[in-house]
Amino acid sequence: LNMKSALRRQVLRNLTTDLIKYGRLETTMPRAKELRRLADKMITLGKRGTEHDRHQIEAYLYQPKAVVPLLMHTYARRFADRPGGFTRVLPIGHRQGDRAPMAVIEILNSDEPEAEVSFSYLVRSLAAMQMRAEGSVVARALAPEADAQAVYPNKRAFKRALDEQKANQRFAAKIKKAMRNADLSAEQLQAIVDKDVVHARELHEKEAAKKINQYMKEIWPENAPALG
Repeated sequence: LNMKSALRRQVLRNLTTDLIKYGRLETTMPRAKELRRLADKMITLGKRGTEHDRHQIEAYLYQPKAVVPLLMHTYARRFADRPGGFTRVLPIGHRQGDRAPMAVIEILNSDEPEAEVSFSYLVRSLAAMQMRAEGSVVARALAPEADAQAVYPNKRAFKRALDEQKANQRFAAKIKKAMRNADLSAEQLQAIVDKDVVHARELHEKEAAKKINQYMKEIWPENAPALG
């Protein structure tokens, strides 16, 4: 992390405390990978629940009155049958300025899987696909079809089509897993995607109206008519 050991320990203690307390955190990818190890360790201590484990948690994390009940009760019950892998790291691009790789790390929530970041990303991906094409996108994404009659001019085109088909199959498997975790049918997931599409179009229309109003003020500085 390019820090001295004392500062590194303090930063990681702060971030681990916030992750345990709030369940989700946005940070750089190297810090997220370190946080995953520490958060899993703290949740494992909370699951064991002995007095010695409590002292270890209190010695490492800040705000023990807030985080100890979460670890020893909330997360211990949530992950009672899970041996490990209590967190998920999702890359979200690069930070403006220094282009540092950014990520969201979250504690899994099997009770409300639709509240997880990964489910939101999946819905947004499906909504973006639906905005580019007409009709229900969930049914098509769940059953990707290859064109058996397609003729490819060379090996490169054939390999590109094969890679695209494999990517579509992986995406279909991801959708099925999300539906199984959230206990949703294809029709219910499609309804959620439809709501997201409506919301995205409303935001797009508001942004377009804002740009038009700004343009009108530039070319008509006095008493410009308001649009939208």
